[in-house]
Amino acid sequence: MYGVIFTFLREYVTERHGGEETWQALLKANGHGYKMYFPVKDYPDEEIVGLAKAAAEALDLPLEAVLEDFGSYVGPRLMTFYPMYLEGHGDNTFDVIEHAGANIHDALHKHKPDRKPPQLSGIRKGYDAMDVHYKSHRKLCPVVHGIIRGLGEHFDEKLAINETQCILHGADECIFEVTKQ
Repeated sequence: MYGVIFTFLREYVTERHGGEETWQALLKANGHGYKMYFPVKDYPDEEIVGLAKAAAEALDLPLEAVLEDFGSYVGPRLMTFYPMYLEGHGDNTFDVIEHAGANIHDALHKHKPDRKPPQLSGIRKGYDAMDVHYKSHRKLCPVVHGIIRGLGEHFDEKLAINETQCILHGADECIFEVTKQ
């Protein structure tokens, strides 16, 4: 996983959950001393999962809840980190999902063909409805749910999000039905 996600995780922890001390405690709980993550460097997926599990334990919350909350935090930040992939398509949640998922992952894959980025696509079912498809060996569907929610909050859109199938429950991909309320 790219270091930018670790950077966002650090920001999330320090802004919402106790500051730099909390971040350092999570690193320590995962066998790290001081550690810096560089945005375009790859890091093992297990490392972010370990940090998320330590955060869930420290907050006494289910892992899925922490991952979803992190997703809601990171969604709008991804827009500012990758604005070049949203040019002309960053006015609402559906536009961002429809254009950013493929564009960002395709661009990252181009620079490192052996990567296995998540597959994320949005299929509009009308002006106020979209199905979001997610497939990844990482199985971080709660993060995707949170990203959708966070984008809705960013654009001041009230969204209903219903996950109709999930890789965590044996499906090949997750499908989120998203409707504007």
